Amino acid sequence: MIIPHARIRQDVEDIYHAGGLPRGQSSGWPSIDPFYTVGMNQWTLITGTPNSGKSEWLDALMVNLAKREDWKFFIYSPENQPLALHHAKILEKYIGKPFDPGPTARMEPDELSDGEDWMEGKFFFCKPDRPDIESILVEGIDNIASMATTWKTGIVLDPWNYLEHHRPARMSETEYVSEVLSNVIEHVRKYYVHMWLVAHPAKQQPRRDGTYAVPTPRDISGSAHFWNKADNCITVWRDQAAGNQEVDIHIQKVRFKHIGRIGVAKLNYDRVTGRYHEPLRSVQQPRAPCAD
Repeated sequence: MIIPHARIRQDVEDIYHAGGLPRGQSSGWPSIDPFYTVGMNQWTLITGTPNSGKSEWLDALMVNLAKREDWKFFIYSPENQPLALHHAKILEKYIGKPFDPGPTARMEPDELSDGEDWMEGKFFFCKPDRPDIESILVEGIDNIASMATTWKTGIVLDPWNYLEHHRPARMSETEYVSEVLSNVIEHVRKYYVHMWLVAHPAKQQPRRDGTYAVPTPRDISGSAHFWNKADNCITVWRDQAAGNQEVDIHIQKVRFKHIGRIGVAKLNYDRVTGRYHEPLRSVQQPRAPCAD
């Protein structure tokens, strides 16, 4: 079917007079926004070495989006179970205090209650009978996206290797991944959603000095199609050997230039609250006035 030119032309003129192609939603971190914003009808792949903080960062991003705009999230995250544990981690990021007792004052009972009230109607946790990617996408869209078109809907699948995969016997893994991701693209283009998919890289070999390279989506076990078919690719990386809490957010692919561009941003991770903060920058002293 050929789309009439007049129909496309009207869409182009509407976008032009509205100010051009809109940027995506702010991540909530000024250092990341020049490189990555959250566009609708797209999907983002997130990877990183074990214990680098992929899921923690994604949780923090969801909290930022839910606080700033009217976002709803449909979440399948079997690594973050029981669900009370996942709730506790999100509450820490929202309230800014630890859930458990310790040297830092924990959240008060009324803060806990207020936080749960805030989460209700925003975060929907999924335990599907068939945890395959298509069933979860359909369930998420049916249960959230159809409720109100004014909502921005996020679907989180974390991680890929916990999903059920029904690969036909004669289909290669590369062909299977390509077909599944094509189905993902079809869903996110059709509905007003953004999907995040977390996938672990294959086991890496250390370099000669004992360190590991920053992984890319091409390192994910299974297929290079993770890189080819994602709209955005992000790697969360932390130098665990150094023992510090500085985290590098590598934006390695951005399909559309109005959404962002390739680059690296740094954040500091607070283990107590699970929050990510902008790193402190040195304050430049004002110049002395020039002598006459």
